Amino acid sequence: MDYVIEEVFEIVCDVDKLLSVKFRLDGDGDDYYRQIVDSDYYDWCYEKFLTEEEDSYEDDEDEYFNDRFSVDSWNMNYCNEETVIEFLYEAYPNIKQLPSPQI
Repeated sequence: MDYVIEEVFEIVCDVDKLLSVKFRLDGDGDDYYRQIVDSDYYDWCYEKFLTEEEDSYEDDEDEYFNDRFSVDSWNMNYCNEETVIEFLYEAYPNIKQLPSPQI
């Protein structure tokens, strides 16, 4: 990772399973932000959910996990600054993969 997220302004996890996040990197001007709209975040969170839960349940109970993970649980448990930042660093490891800053 060759950048640091300095501030997150807005996180929206909508019912269409899209993440929209506005943030500023260390080095971006005070009046600038970057915005990412990503359709992979929901699936990434689902995989994270499975990893967190698999210690407690049998592997053959994927249907059970699927029933427990919904858009509502996604919003409640994964649409927070810490998890979104973790996702951004993993999904966009290079600053060149990020959108340019805008006003």
